[in-house]
Amino acid sequence: MARMPRPLNFAARPGAPRSGPRGQVWIPRAALWLAIAVLVAGVVLVQLGDSGVPSWRRLKVQDAQLAREVDTLTKRNDGLRRDLKQIKTDPELLERLAREKAGMQRPGEAVLTLLPAGDGGDGK
Repeated sequence: MARMPRPLNFAARPGAPRSGPRGQVWIPRAALWLAIAVLVAGVVLVQLGDSGVPSWRRLKVQDAQLAREVDTLTKRNDGLRRDLKQIKTDPELLERLAREKAGMQRPGEAVLTLLPAGDGGDGK
């Protein structure tokens, strides 16, 4: 039968008794505290860095603003679609808009433009 290799005991002093079950590797306390410190520092940097909690909150606020803007634009787009459909199906509305917005007239008609009441032009 083959012999099992001896366990590694990094921090053991020569001649010191081994502690723990057979095969356990003992790590010095300083190395353990260093690993914990590095882990904690990494977590803090990740949480407070560019991709951490403040950035996440900022993106959440921006997402809410963009969602409101999309809602507003969707409602406006729906209204414009309704208006377009109404213009396409209602010839009287189309004629009224052509007269008001483009100043169009039928043959033989004269278009009168009314100016707002002003000071009358006499300089008083």
